[in-house]
Amino acid sequence: MTLPPFELGTGGLLLDAVRAVAVAGLLSAFGSLLFLLGQGRSSVERPIRHVGWASLAVAAAGLIVWVVLESATLAGWDQAFAALPEVLWNTEFGHLAGWQALALAIAAIGLACRFGWLAATAAGVGVILETGRLHAWAMQPSITPLLVSEALHLLAAGAWLGGLLPLRIVVRSAPLDEAIAASRRFSRMATVAVLVLAATAFWQGWVLSGGWPGLAGTAFGWMELAKLVLFLALLACAGFNRFRFTPALAGADAARGRRALGRSIAIETALGVLVVCAAAVLTSLPPGMHVQPVWPFPMRPSLTIVNADPGFRREVADAVLAMVGALVLVGLGIVVRWIRWIAWLAAVVIAWFALPHFDLLFVEAYPTSFYHSPTGFAATSIADGAALYPQHCASCHGAEGRGDGPAARGLRIPPADLTAEHLWAHSDGEMFWWLSHGIVSAEGEVAMPGFSGTLTDQQIWHLIDYVRANNAGITERTTGAWTPPVQAPGLNASCPEGRTLTLAALRGQVVRVVFGASPFPQPQHASAATILLVPPDAPAPPEYCIARDPAAARAYAIVTGSRDRPPVGTEILIDANGWLRAALAPGEEGELAAEIKRIAAAPLPPHAGGMENMHHH
Repeated sequence: MTLPPFELGTGGLLLDAVRAVAVAGLLSAFGSLLFLLGQGRSSVERPIRHVGWASLAVAAAGLIVWVVLESATLAGWDQAFAALPEVLWNTEFGHLAGWQALALAIAAIGLACRFGWLAATAAGVGVILETGRLHAWAMQPSITPLLVSEALHLLAAGAWLGGLLPLRIVVRSAPLDEAIAASRRFSRMATVAVLVLAATAFWQGWVLSGGWPGLAGTAFGWMELAKLVLFLALLACAGFNRFRFTPALAGADAARGRRALGRSIAIETALGVLVVCAAAVLTSLPPGMHVQPVWPFPMRPSLTIVNADPGFRREVADAVLAMVGALVLVGLGIVVRWIRWIAWLAAVVIAWFALPHFDLLFVEAYPTSFYHSPTGFAATSIADGAALYPQHCASCHGAEGRGDGPAARGLRIPPADLTAEHLWAHSDGEMFWWLSHGIVSAEGEVAMPGFSGTLTDQQIWHLIDYVRANNAGITERTTGAWTPPVQAPGLNASCPEGRTLTLAALRGQVVRVVFGASPFPQPQHASAATILLVPPDAPAPPEYCIARDPAAARAYAIVTGSRDRPPVGTEILIDANGWLRAALAPGEEGELAAEIKRIAAAPLPPHAGGMENMHHH
């Protein structure tokens, strides 16, 4: 099993530990003050208030040490205290720390003056401010659904976990009637909090980890899974408290029920602290969605095989029906006792024969199987790959990639046809692995050598971009269409008034990329943005956006299937989501308006075709 790299952010475990203490204090302050507000006048009010004071003190102390550590991280330990004013006044972290300190001070005033709502609300504000240090705000500093989800997650955690210590005090020390009422009231609130926690944790974890590859192949995903295990243990404790130990308080042996519930709450509190620690580590790790996942297993899920043959699809469908039948038999055995063992035995036999057929849903995997190209399919990377291809690949794969190079005749295993449609069934990561480490046949024979000792990782990515662009260009040249759909190569253009424009900035409208030189296309089309590809030294009218980089012209020549620069006036139309849609030869200007109208009315989805797994900027 290949393990993902585990690299904490600046500050390491010490900073994460201090972060965990500060956040645990905030959550405990909010939860205990909320519990005190709901409890009203109580025989154990004083110790609960002590928990509130202690929580505020822990939060304040943790926040102070956290600020000092951040200052030391930025300026060094010898200048840590000298840099404190700069950190507090001129960094977003310092601003958040100041607002949280103010919230804690107001909460302390409310607690001292017995203004319960003020104390609990101020502590809740301090908890919400913590979202300013989480990934949602770092990715997009505005109020987004993900940020709201993180705020609800923290508030629910504080209400549930922060109320455990006061609940234990009530259970252990308050009169029995009061303990029963408090336990039932807390159970109802905790049920709501658990539902909010589960929903927000699932959504945040899935989005931030980047799906299954990120969960299985990044340090962030592994910590998410560890946090999930701890959360499930917390749920188990909460379930015992709700359905076993709380009812036991009203039973015949109330003293024993108190002890059991108190122990369970203590375990639940300890697990809650571990969850907060895991969350602190998660905050210092880059989200899995921003990391190349290292797939740890020899196989990975894929529909490639079942999509290739209707017979395979029927085989998997039959296996699914068989497993459904096995589950029905298991349920029948639970309901009807006299046939239980016969039904369960039959279910085991059915599952034994059905499970092997699910192997069709898996293909061989590599550590890089879920890597995404970091190039954004840029024109510069395609052009660089085009320069590398003749030196390293053409001798076997041929000038156009058809597997007919001069060295191919001497090979027992024929080189792959890089112009075939099946190229798009392979992910970026698979192609990266093959180019880096080579391909070995089932018999152990080297079918293709790897280039990891010859080319850099960047050059390998550039080769992959060129191979895809070349495949797309040959398909367009022979069929008149890009099938499957292909993203337009990224480029930069210089526009009037000194503006620099990227192709990505034009998403949302149709774009014309025109191979231009005098005479220039006139006039510009009102329904589409126009970019001229002009040689470096050629004149160009000032009213156009101009791309003079030879790499841009080279890349667009490749994706249109031209070995050389296409004729002047050749136009390539790109839809609102960045997909190549049409190539018009000089003299077809009469079709331009109709083509633009057609493309504008029906842009392809943002994720479509053979490049849906590629990472574009």
